[in-house]
Amino acid sequence: MRRRNLTELANNPDLISGIYNYCDRWCERCPLTSRCLVYAAEQEDDVSIENHDIRNEAFWRKLGAIFQETREVIAGWAKAAGVDLTETACEDESRYRRKRQLVDNHPLARFGKKYANAASDWFRDFDQTMERTESLEDAREVIQWYQYQIAVKTIRALSGRREELDEGLDLPKDSDGSAKVALIGIDRSIAAWRLMQLSLPERAETIVPLMLQLEGLRHRLEKFFPDARSFIRPGFDVHSSV
Repeated sequence: MRRRNLTELANNPDLISGIYNYCDRWCERCPLTSRCLVYAAEQEDDVSIENHDIRNEAFWRKLGAIFQETREVIAGWAKAAGVDLTETACEDESRYRRKRQLVDNHPLARFGKKYANAASDWFRDFDQTMERTESLEDAREVIQWYQYQIAVKTIRALSGRREELDEGLDLPKDSDGSAKVALIGIDRSIAAWRLMQLSLPERAETIVPLMLQLEGLRHRLEKFFPDARSFIRPGFDVHSSV
């Protein structure tokens, strides 16, 4: 089949404008690749895209249900551990007020990096003491896809927020879109960790601190970016619930 150029692809009315600006770049798991110009440009000869989208939408719906159940359990763990998930440290706020503070040193960015390192440590220990099993590969794949991306998207959101404040931009804000992608990564990671926990009862307690870190970061992100959850991502939040 003749390969079309970018202009021809962009004229396809089925494609959603800008859908790729606020995605997680995980094309293999995306339910809307058939509506994406970037994916179409790379995979235009793949005739199985629509079936691929249907399978992936079912996957994320299942993981979303697990996330909702897990949030209720996390509240109990936090209470038992004496962790206040809604508290924002004064030190964190005062540091952010310094106009010249680098985004990489912002508390939210540090929380994201701290989680990524903790997840790496957990998997390093796990791989040294236990054999990898196929039944856990989906959960592991989700966790490791978002492991570093959560911090990356958080940093992008923080950087965008500083520019928006300087320029006095109105809603909708690009920073909210980036923060929303980070929040979605957190939601999915919590659900995936819960799957790992249920499959590895002997390691259940070692997973709790990781889930508490994610839940704490989620609370802080939602407080700092109160409009992030309501940000409408082209395609994802109009045509789908993922």
